[in-house]
Amino acid sequence: MITRYNRQTRYQRFGAPGQQCLQTMHVMIFGAGALGSNIAEMLTRMGVHEISVIDMDIVELSNLHRQALYDEADAQQMLPKVEALKSKLNKINTTVKINILYEELTATNIEKLLSDSNPDIVMDGMDHFEIRYLINEACHKLQIPWIYGAAVGSKGTVYAIDYKGPCLKCLLQAVPSTGESCAINGVLPPVINQVVSMQVSELMRYVAGEGFSKKLITIDTFDLKQQAINIDSLKNDRCHVCKQGEYELLNKTRSSQIESMCGDAYLFRFKRQAFDYATYFPGHIIKENAFAKLIQYKDVNCTLFKDGRMNVHGIEDDSTARQLYEEFNKQLK
Repeated sequence: MITRYNRQTRYQRFGAPGQQCLQTMHVMIFGAGALGSNIAEMLTRMGVHEISVIDMDIVELSNLHRQALYDEADAQQMLPKVEALKSKLNKINTTVKINILYEELTATNIEKLLSDSNPDIVMDGMDHFEIRYLINEACHKLQIPWIYGAAVGSKGTVYAIDYKGPCLKCLLQAVPSTGESCAINGVLPPVINQVVSMQVSELMRYVAGEGFSKKLITIDTFDLKQQAINIDSLKNDRCHVCKQGEYELLNKTRSSQIESMCGDAYLFRFKRQAFDYATYFPGHIIKENAFAKLIQYKDVNCTLFKDGRMNVHGIEDDSTARQLYEEFNKQLK
């Protein structure tokens, strides 16, 4: 088996000890989109012992330009990303244990997921910023190192966080209000690969015993720029999370019924049985399988998942979203 990985073990600072440690490591990946799927592929090829991936989405054609493991057949079949990902990874390296969780990551389940899975490290592959504050709180509380990664447009950011140094809340006190997202601003495939490479590089340093770089890394793939900032000076001695141990997001007991997403999209949350009674919703089911149902209603396109979540595209404002949610929900009563 060492022969399979000898190109990476020949690098002296990683070497056989680093490989041996990697082959005992359990990595949990939040998200199976552009970042998460590429991280999973790279770690599978490198021979990590175990990977657990959580994601709530299905494969769509708009994913394929940057999510390299998925293909048109996956999109046509509306496969959950975790199902398609596991199938592809098993063909790459049968020695790696792949666990998948087809569900939403929320304040009500993240702590249990981490406690039950007991990963050595968490890799961030999420596609919206707010959830990363939740990851930050959960990982700090359970003392699990994690590696933040984000990409939008041509820009990317990577920061490896342990429970000793500055946390994400130290760096950013509040969610950025720029409104940037891949749905609005687009995203270039090269920046995905660069961010993933930096995230996995931080993991390799950790595995090799050198620890994280303690740098906030920023990338602009279009302008061919890269910058690394030492983060020691960014430690906030009054941080509510890493200094005071206050976990505001973790203490939320339920998720919002309506949540704004990228662009003109909203997330509706219905009861789980909504999936079985989808024919009662206004509009028409134009395609369905055991995991999702596509519903068209007026100028709105909806994807209903088996756990009652619904992605709704074509809504411009909160008021319209609320009206549509109520219209849908009353059909279930």
